[in-house]
Amino acid sequence: MSTLNVKVPDEMDEDIEAFLEAHPHYLNKSELVRDALRHMMETPRLSDRTVEDDRVSRQQIEDGDVVGLEEL
Repeated sequence: MSTLNVKVPDEMDEDIEAFLEAHPHYLNKSELVRDALRHMMETPRLSDRTVEDDRVSRQQIEDGDVVGLEEL
């Protein structure tokens, strides 16, 4: 197993510590980071319909074919 050193802002380190206290199944920061990286690197499993809906939505936004919440 290789070692990876990561620098995080102090505030983030405090948030990580709080998260670990609230989720005791993570024994330490390393386990938390490994799990987070695994989840980030997983290939999303979206249905074909969801992918197509997303494509259409993005195209509508690009074309300016949208309505603001206030107008809705």
